[in-house]
This record gives sequence, structure tokens and C-alpha cells, in this order.
Amino acid sequence: MLTENGVQVDLEAVEHVLRRADVLAIAFTLFPERLLVDTRANAEAGPFAGVVEPVASIQERYLWLGRHRGMFGAPEAFSFFMWPHTVRSLVRRDVLRTLRERLEAAEPGAGAQLDRALEELLQRELEAMKAAVRGDPRRWKTIWERRARS
Repeated sequence: MLTENGVQVDLEAVEHVLRRADVLAIAFTLFPERLLVDTRANAEAGPFAGVVEPVASIQERYLWLGRHRGMFGAPEAFSFFMWPHTVRSLVRRDVLRTLRERLEAAEPGAGAQLDRALEELLQRELEAMKAAVRGDPRRWKTIWERRARS
């Protein structure tokens, strides 16, 4: 997949990860939060899909999983990747279809968690774009500042 900046995503490799990973984190370019999906389920707890804060290392993510999903132990196949395009493109192309199907297979209705998380990420992306246009100093450095009117 090509974009205006030439970044190409190997969708077959992404599909392989989506089929294989029991826990998956996806990062985005415009904001720090991650999409975290844990496809594991048992009689006590279903799968999880949600927006989480970033962590500094894989060890910290494993600690997070231990606190929030400890009943499953360590994941057998943890994957992480940066999606170089917009969340909107991820949704529009239905890139996560396989993941949604896996969640639904684990627990009927669990795909809705993924949809809610994606809606939240779309909102965060929109807010990040607005902040960039405004030159929000907390996240963006303005190159050309408007002169004060006399």
C-alpha cells in the first residue's frame, strides 16, 4: 500500500501477525496511545480490545498484562507494530477483519470491543490533527508563528 510519502505496508505480513498473535499492540504516528488486543479467553474472562497508554519496554507491557490479564499467564505470541498510516485507513481498508473474526470466535460480541477501541482511536487521531493545525505547544513546535497585531 503506497501513500503520498511512499510508505508501503506488507499486508500479507500484517495478516500473518493478525492470525498468529495472541496478544497484539499497534502504535500510530499521530498520538502515543496503543491499540492492545488480547485474543485469549477462558470461562472467567473473555478477550480484550482497548486503547492503552504506551510503555517503555516489552517488560513493562508484560507487567501490564500480568496486572490486567494475569489469569492467562504470559502470552505465547506477542506482536507489536507501528501502523504508518491513519487509523481511518486501517478502518476503511478493514485491515483488522481477521482479528475481529478471532475475537468473535473466542466470544460472540467481542468484536464490538475492537470497534469501540477503533472509534476511540479515530477520535484521538482527529484531536491530534486539530492540535497539529493549531500548533498546540504540548505536542507540536510551530515553525512560523503569527505576528501579534499592532
